[in-house]
Amino acid sequence: VKAASELYCPVAGEVVEINEALEDAPENVNSDPYGDGWLVKVKLAGDPEDLLTPEQYEEIASGGH
Repeated sequence: VKAASELYCPVAGEVVEINEALEDAPENVNSDPYGDGWLVKVKLAGDPEDLLTPEQYEEIASGGH
């Protein structure tokens, strides 16, 4: 089943590339999100040093503070 939904991005910037390979292999989003399953490349409007690390996001998602 193909479905479309909005993509929420926690940063401000400009989309500079879309992973068109996902049209033929959308399962890569789940199986390899840090490799072939990337969605978009964004030119950040702010300082990348201000972003959370994956570990910090995990802590927030798990309810830890």
